[in-house]
Amino acid sequence: MDLTINFIFLTILTLYVLLMGFILTGIYFDAEQRGANGWLVAGLVFFSGTILGTLAWLVFRPKMQPQPIPVRRS
Repeated sequence: MDLTINFIFLTILTLYVLLMGFILTGIYFDAEQRGANGWLVAGLVFFSGTILGTLAWLVFRPKMQPQPIPVRRS
């Protein structure tokens, strides 16, 4: 019984850490693409509570900056 509870706890903890990593990685790269400091945004999301911080970032994030596509002319 005690081994089963430990296994369930470790499984839930592992899934939580993986999900946090995926969410914060996605937010980091999204912030970098939009011209914001990715580390700062990911840190703010982490310390403000991941769900609340993620929702705040999705609502208040800046618009995408258009990137010029190089065209090769022959």
